[in-house]
Amino acid sequence: MIISVIGIVGLIPLLLIQHFLHKAKLDPTYFNGNHFSKYELEIYTSFPLLLVKTIGYIKAVVFPETMRRKFKENIIKPKDEPLIFTLAWLTMIIIILSGIILINTAISAFFHYTYY
Repeated sequence: MIISVIGIVGLIPLLLIQHFLHKAKLDPTYFNGNHFSKYELEIYTSFPLLLVKTIGYIKAVVFPETMRRKFKENIIKPKDEPLIFTLAWLTMIIIILSGIILINTAISAFFHYTYY
């Protein structure tokens, strides 16, 4: 449990760093009316939801096939922007591992309190 909390707390600064990198590199090209609706353009500029936009960019960088409807091509190639690509993979690994640890903790707590 503590490991997953540390992972989630460590994830927030990583997301903020990537937000500023994506804002400089990706927003001018992709955060417009061609890829996002007018409603999405309005709501993804406030604080909590701008991290959702950052996670969407991370998903588009790490798993480009999942975002084919919104972005027709790969938004970043690893050779063009290695820092953004590496940070996106690191963030995705932390998200997946934190989720696995949280699920494992919930299952362990369920069995612990069920059988005692």
